[in-house]
Order: sequence, then C-alpha cells, then structure tokens
Amino acid sequence: MTADSVVLRLDNVVKEFPGSPPVRALDGVDLSIGAGEMTALIGPSGSGKSTLMNVIGTLDRPTSGEVRIDGVPTVTLSDAQLAGLRAARIGFVFQQFHLLEGATVLDNVASGLLYRGQGRAKRRAAATRALDSVGLSHRLHYRPPQLSGGERQRVAIARAIVGEPAIVLADEPTGNLDTGTSESIIGLMEELNVAGTTLLVITHDQDVAGGCRRQVTIRDGRLVSDTASEPRRLTEVGAAL
Repeated sequence: MTADSVVLRLDNVVKEFPGSPPVRALDGVDLSIGAGEMTALIGPSGSGKSTLMNVIGTLDRPTSGEVRIDGVPTVTLSDAQLAGLRAARIGFVFQQFHLLEGATVLDNVASGLLYRGQGRAKRRAAATRALDSVGLSHRLHYRPPQLSGGERQRVAIARAIVGEPAIVLADEPTGNLDTGTSESIIGLMEELNVAGTTLLVITHDQDVAGGCRRQVTIRDGRLVSDTASEPRRLTEVGAAL
C-alpha cells in the first residue's frame, strides 16, 4: 500500500474519557485503509468500535495520536475545518437511516451536498445519479414513510456516496433490517466497492463482516486481528425490496 493510496491512517491513537482513573476506550490503535478497500471493523459491545468510528469520522477528537483522512492530518484542524473535511471526504451510513421524513428521496440525497456550495440544480443532478446507482431511480419523488426499510437504507447509502467521498463509514448498516434485506444491502455495498467506493463497515455481525474482503477485530480498545479473505457472497444488487 503506497502513501498515495491510503485514504485512512491512524497512528497510535488513544482515546480516554474522564473518570478516576480515566477510561481508556482506545489504546494505541494503528490502522491503514487503502483506496478501494471494503473493510469490516468487528467487535462486541464495549469493545471500542463505536468510539473508533467517531474518531475516524472526525466526530470526536483522539486524546493522543494521529488521524489522517485522505492524507489530511486532522488533529490540529479547527471544528469548522473538520466539518468541511467531513462534508468533502467522508460519507456516513447509520443504522437508523437519519432521513428527513418530510423531504423527497431526491432532496434527502441532495442534502449531502449542502456544504459543497453547489447550486440546487447541480445537487439534484448528482443526487439523481447516486439514486440510480443504488437502484432507486423510480423513487425520486417518494418520501421516506412510503419506503421499505431496505429502500430507506439505499437512500442513506446514496446520500453517503453522492459527493464521491474518499471513504464511506457504515455503522451497523443492516441492524434494523431482516435477513433477506440485509443481504441485499451488503450486496449493494459490495457492488459499489467494485465500482471504486472505499468502505469501512462497523458491525458485530459475522455474516455482515463475511461480505467484506478484510476483517479487523477490536477488543478492549485494541486491534487484535487483521485478516483478508474473499467475501463469502455477492448478492445481486438489483433485487427488489
């Protein structure tokens, strides 16, 4: 992995929370993810994976260590600069979808570009392309309450990729979905990865992790294994939900 191909790099990252003694949630984490990878971050509840995702996503600052996103060192950036970095280079997919219930699917996805300074027409054109890539070009003017859970997650994925970020962080993206829909969503993410999207999937589900080519395991705030394998499945993206 060359320096130019690394989109995420953590060097000796520590995160402590106040207490007596302080609680060390991350304990010297080193991690590099290259462009085009699809990696699963696996760990049980309390392992530190949510804290690590927040640090990677620049939603929280490490106590010490270095975090670089697409080559940019983040530790010394101001809050405003971090917000700009997140808007430009990081896409987020959450278990709870976080869609605007009163807005159309098209406008939900276009909202992912609000901080790019682009006009409404340009944002909507990019959103239309992103929705087409996740198989929802026929739902542009629907609203979230009219969609299935799988369709809502596809909208959330389209919003995450609309700005072509350096990396997409997917936090338990199938946690609220049934088994069949979960496999379709993992298959969609695999297809996006094949097309060039870099993904880090945070999960406690071994089946979800098995759909990724690399699995990194965290326990007690430390990375304890890092393995690469062929994914166990590739679900057809066009499956109807």
